[in-house]
Amino acid sequence: MSHGPLHSAAGRVYRGNGWPSDELENGVGFALTIDGTDSTWSALALTEADAFTFYSLAPVDARPDRLGQVGEYLHRANHGLVTETFELDYDTGEIRLRTGIELLTMAPGLLEDPDALDALVLDLSAANVGVFDRYLSGLVAVAVGGANAADVIAEIEAPADLI
Repeated sequence: MSHGPLHSAAGRVYRGNGWPSDELENGVGFALTIDGTDSTWSALALTEADAFTFYSLAPVDARPDRLGQVGEYLHRANHGLVTETFELDYDTGEIRLRTGIELLTMAPGLLEDPDALDALVLDLSAANVGVFDRYLSGLVAVAVGGANAADVIAEIEAPADLI
């Protein structure tokens, strides 16, 4: 299968930066293993001809009785995020963080510039991982424990000098 420039960029970025990754069998991206501060999780990088999407997948699903609190937690976490968006599947309890960009209207030469594409893939991937790592332990506490969403977010987002 012929791969597009975003796929090639993702391969270069992940190999070049030592990110554990495997190319997906269908050739549409990469499966990654991320070692965060408190946990390890799976991620997917999907590479289309004119779009790049990076998903961090929570290592736990929300318990059915915790969906309301998880939804609140994710809404509170999403407030103020620039490129990332937390998502919750209310049917399965799956939780993930999405970061992506569509390049439909970009300058024609951008998809031919490996340095620009590598920077784009690295920036979006690293931003996703950083945000997911920041919120993951609180997410787990809310999703499968009894933690209160508002309290956990307040603690995570408190200025560092107040903690």
